[in-house]
Amino acid sequence: MSFTFARRVLHGALALAVTVAATVLGGTLAHAATPRLALTALSFEHTTVDVTEQYAANKLTWTVTNTDPGAQSIHGTVTMRMRSTVTGALVGHDWIAHYRFEESCCGDAVYEAGTPQESTYSYHLPVRRYSDATTATWEVTKITIVAGDITKNVSGTQLASFGYSFTAQTLIDTSGPTVDHISLHPSRRPYLYVADTPATVHYDFTVQDHQSGFWKGTIRLAGPAGQSVTTPFTWERDQYSTGFRCGQVSSGERDGTYMACSIGVTLPSGAAPGNWRLAKLVLRNNAGGTTTYTNPTAPSITATSNSTVQASGFVITPNPVNNWRDTVMAELIMSVTGAVKGLSAVHVDFDGSCQQWGVPTAKADGRIAVPVMVPQQTENCEVSGIAVVDGASNLALYGNAYGAPDPGLVITRLPSTDPPVATGATLDPPSLTVSEVNERSVKLTIQADVKVAPIDGLGVSVYAADGSVVYQSFGGISQAADGSVTTWLYLGWQNLGPGTYQVGFRLTDAARKSSWWNMPDSADSQTLPGGPLVLTLTAD
Repeated sequence: MSFTFARRVLHGALALAVTVAATVLGGTLAHAATPRLALTALSFEHTTVDVTEQYAANKLTWTVTNTDPGAQSIHGTVTMRMRSTVTGALVGHDWIAHYRFEESCCGDAVYEAGTPQESTYSYHLPVRRYSDATTATWEVTKITIVAGDITKNVSGTQLASFGYSFTAQTLIDTSGPTVDHISLHPSRRPYLYVADTPATVHYDFTVQDHQSGFWKGTIRLAGPAGQSVTTPFTWERDQYSTGFRCGQVSSGERDGTYMACSIGVTLPSGAAPGNWRLAKLVLRNNAGGTTTYTNPTAPSITATSNSTVQASGFVITPNPVNNWRDTVMAELIMSVTGAVKGLSAVHVDFDGSCQQWGVPTAKADGRIAVPVMVPQQTENCEVSGIAVVDGASNLALYGNAYGAPDPGLVITRLPSTDPPVATGATLDPPSLTVSEVNERSVKLTIQADVKVAPIDGLGVSVYAADGSVVYQSFGGISQAADGSVTTWLYLGWQNLGPGTYQVGFRLTDAARKSSWWNMPDSADSQTLPGGPLVLTLTAD
């Protein structure tokens, strides 16, 4: 064999070996990149359960597998539902049990044993005592298996080879769900602004069904010109807890025996202005029983696009307000046009402690003024809603509370920029004998300027001749109309000897600004006009 021929044979063999290895390796890599998830076992503990005498649960056990040898976890859900033996249809709210590898808490499935490649779980399904017949069937309708970013759904005929169902002996549900008081949420005026965007109103009510439990319902609002909106609703498990949610409310009991709901009904953009009423509330229970409330007692909603009556030129006066020392009154003034049969009412709401304080009045120039009470030292109040109603019940809405055009009104407090300024101080008496110190207090009166923010805090320090502090007090104080503040120094327990003692103090105002006077241990201290304030103690 020539050297050239031998080299060609060797090169071909190597190429074949590389090709085979690449094929095998490629197959291995492809297999690792696409693991297979599967349900390999599923069965209920009992094929028949009798709940006619008392509540019972049937244990469901299942096993899932993952061909990925490097998998660290696996999780998913099991969905179960009741099937009517009368209609043959699935009926009632589903039961969903969450499961996760090595996790057994929170009222869901229990991890029994295994590895992320093959693991077994169980769940005790509470069986409803009531259905629409003396028997009902319970089924597993869907299982999800999740590992990493891969999800496997097992449902329908894929479950037929497993023990996915059982029969329940039940009582017959003889009544439908009931509802109590229906109100608006949150507590608000029954107005809704609907223009070029949809708007939502929420109705609050509680549904009860002490037999099979509440399942789902619909709520229908009827408006002018034959318009109506129907909204379906049900309850769901909270995403981040084991509680339950019906609309905006987290409350109630599992299976709907008691369920508080706050359901949003959305009127489309361009909805007809005028009165929208709750025309029908339909409630269905887990056995398929239905209760229909036609025109139930509930608040109606007045919708508007501000197409008839309008308000403009909003202004608040005075603004800012000087409410540092007392509650003050202001006015919200606006121009109103398009009113039919005059003006019936104006309602103003605030984010903050301000309040509408009386009925609107007409000013000499025809503008409307609404009195507003601004409580003492309130820093700011934003006008969150304005509702203008004319004599024909036409409505105009403004403000974020209604999702309406924002008037941009905020009442602010007059700013205070200067710290307190003391103009003098006196002690009464200015001198005492040592024995008198134990018998009486010393009155300290400080004269101060009357500035924007009142003085509301006082700290007093008494210094011995060597600069040491022999007495301190701190607390709230009131500034009188003439600017003065007064306190008393109780020195008896200090055991002070004869000598002179300098009195210094710190003034703090309601704007949290401070000034220091005759306090040698403070770098910011100022000299009190009139010189040091000295208390003299003499020997008896």
